[in-house]
Amino acid sequence: MKDLVIFEKYKNTTKGLIFLFKYLTIILLSISLIACSEKAPSSEKLDRDLLMKLVFPSWKKQKEPQIQALDLDEREGEIPESLVATAEGKEPSGYLFEISAEQLIRLNEHRAVLITSGKPVNQQDEPVALHTTAGLLSAFWFKQTEGRWYADGQQTQVDWVGTIGSIGKSKVVKLSQSQFALGLESGDCYSGQCFADLMLYELGNDKVKSILKHWLRIEADTLGARGDCEQIFKQAPNKVIRHHYAESEQSSFDCAAVKGDWQIKAGGKNPGDLLIRFSGFIEKQNTVEDIAAERDGDEATIVVDSTLLPVKQQQLFRYQQGEYRLISGKNPTPEF
Repeated sequence: MKDLVIFEKYKNTTKGLIFLFKYLTIILLSISLIACSEKAPSSEKLDRDLLMKLVFPSWKKQKEPQIQALDLDEREGEIPESLVATAEGKEPSGYLFEISAEQLIRLNEHRAVLITSGKPVNQQDEPVALHTTAGLLSAFWFKQTEGRWYADGQQTQVDWVGTIGSIGKSKVVKLSQSQFALGLESGDCYSGQCFADLMLYELGNDKVKSILKHWLRIEADTLGARGDCEQIFKQAPNKVIRHHYAESEQSSFDCAAVKGDWQIKAGGKNPGDLLIRFSGFIEKQNTVEDIAAERDGDEATIVVDSTLLPVKQQQLFRYQQGEYRLISGKNPTPEF
């Protein structure tokens, strides 16, 4: 009170200006101290659940996926019109997904990235399970400061990939001595024919980017398209076996089951080669004869020579200009 009286007395003098400057300085320092005391949320441990809570405040420590709101950035890609948004005025705002924590990778001593997947949900908070519905791949970065981990950037729309709302199986591998890559294997089945595709992403300090021009098919089979494939695979390889089928039982599908195992040879400073080794069997059919039915109402008989061919091939890809490019080899998986 005494200071205010002094200020009122000298407000139009140099002494009054000094008093005003002093009080403004005190106020600014007080505001600064209050701001410093309200520290940003952080985690002492590099723990998946604790970090998830930093980016999703309502996250609970449990194994099951959880419905969360995710604010998508239009600059990262077009936002599908089918997504369900949070109710107006509800916080946090965004689009609703069934979120899962997929991978946590420590990139270096002071930086880490958390990879999540998101299944779009409908108005009843149920996952949208359509063959044409892709899953959402997202990334969240964290930095370590004074022994604690703080949220430090996000990429909510890394990619839309997979089917039935799932991004598939995720796997983290070394890209080089100091870099990491994320591999996603996703697939589906149609009319008894199944497949799986590979997508690869480079995990950077502030960005995740695709390093394949397009997906690579690494697995395919037609086991569900024919009822006798199990017996066909018991045939001796490379030997012609004759089969007699009733016309209604004969199928134009060759029995096939081919799987590829992939790896990155990450031994140097630059990204290593991507090698995919394929193995399995593919049947080749040759129709020999079509025997007409002897009586009305009977079926014709189809005579087929079947040869079971073993598959043992590989493809080599090399990292060039920011992506992997095919150097040698062909993909032997059957085409649907």
